[in-house]
Amino acid sequence: MVIACVLAYFAITTGIGFYMMRQKSTLAGYFVAKKDLGAMLIIPLLFAEIIAGAGTVGNAAQAFQFGISAVWVNWGMSIGCIVVLLTAAKFYRVIGNKFNSVSVPQVYAARFDAKTRMVMMFVLVLVYAILFAMQPVAAGNILAPLLGVDKTMITWILGILFIILCITGGMKGMAWMNALHTIVMYVGLGTVAFVAVKWAGGLGHMQASLPPTFFQMDQPDLLTMAGWVIGTALSFFAASVLIAAIFGARDEQSYKQGFTWAAVLTLIFACFPAIIGVVGKVMLPNAASGSILYTVANSLGPTFAVLASMGILAAILSTGPSLLLLTSTMLSEDVYKLFKPSADEKERLMFSRIAMTIVGLLATYFGMHAGSILGQMAGAFQIRAIAGLVLLVAIFWPRVDSRAAFWSILVGGIVAAVWHFSGNPYCTSLWPSLAVGVPILVVLTLMAKKPVSDGYEVYQEALAEAEAVGKL
Repeated sequence: MVIACVLAYFAITTGIGFYMMRQKSTLAGYFVAKKDLGAMLIIPLLFAEIIAGAGTVGNAAQAFQFGISAVWVNWGMSIGCIVVLLTAAKFYRVIGNKFNSVSVPQVYAARFDAKTRMVMMFVLVLVYAILFAMQPVAAGNILAPLLGVDKTMITWILGILFIILCITGGMKGMAWMNALHTIVMYVGLGTVAFVAVKWAGGLGHMQASLPPTFFQMDQPDLLTMAGWVIGTALSFFAASVLIAAIFGARDEQSYKQGFTWAAVLTLIFACFPAIIGVVGKVMLPNAASGSILYTVANSLGPTFAVLASMGILAAILSTGPSLLLLTSTMLSEDVYKLFKPSADEKERLMFSRIAMTIVGLLATYFGMHAGSILGQMAGAFQIRAIAGLVLLVAIFWPRVDSRAAFWSILVGGIVAAVWHFSGNPYCTSLWPSLAVGVPILVVLTLMAKKPVSDGYEVYQEALAEAEAVGKL
């Protein structure tokens, strides 16, 4: 029964992708569904992207080890979603309309310069490659014992499936797929979490059975938890899927409603896998943390095993292909187009699909040799955090120029990446990244010759034009 449901779900999702592939669309329509997304498509697009399959499985695994504080990575995403809406959404919408942008680096080029655009492209490609790499691994951890097959083999199969879904769907196809995924995620994991708590004897019995730290919100330590939240929230100022939703929204009201409801749904949903992980610690303390979500569900009975499997697969399928699409968008529009400006839409689309395949295969390979799923996700967000902070400051501080932005993003991003891949000694990579990047940003900005940078003037001109014609 479980295997049949899994195969049927794969078939339905792939069918949506091939249907969307048949629809006529411009390149901008494929990459960001330009002006074609209403609130009811933005909500599942953002929610399913924010949660991520690796975040779901990794959330439960982290909760099994440290407790309910595992929700903070997902909660940091909700906070970031709302803060971006309140501070940067108008900026992205205005710049996107004026320059017909389809990627985050293109917006950084408009506010700063071409050098900053390139460093942003490298930062984001690295971040999305890390995030994508975790998705086939997370799915493999669940499907291997479920199907009784080799984990390495199923991970490769899933990586290839994600590439196919990415090539066929485009951004609007991803939104329609995610509408289905969101329903399945909520019903599946919400039901399992509710029944699992009853199986464990209720919250009171769970608290009596575990150390108090499992129900404290500052685990594994306050500095790490704060790094997860702040780093994740800041990184969302440069989150391509949020920006794609702003670019693709039909109007201002659509993306405002989409952002708000996606954040609310995320706050609630993040509790489900964390609760299941804590139940696993109570009832199955010797189980493997990486597959604890499915192990708990399977212990409840075959029906719950099906619900958990479908919920996990929905989370993974909602995220993996879109991460790959966003990566290939940047490689096509910020690299290939730069070196071959004469390339037409058909040629750039072909390049993007080749890039998807290469990046997808490489990321899948490296993902199988990575450590903690949730730790890799948090590290990826923290690498991107300095870039988000630079943009946030630049929106409100006119003096920030291209030199200050370039060097703070470059040096801060390198420090974060080196710290992350060195195993995060002493603290998470956010803190050394900010310790280096923020002083560079402040000092170089104060040294800028013009009190109002050229990029800020461009933004103000675009804003005035948008307000004049009522197109925000």
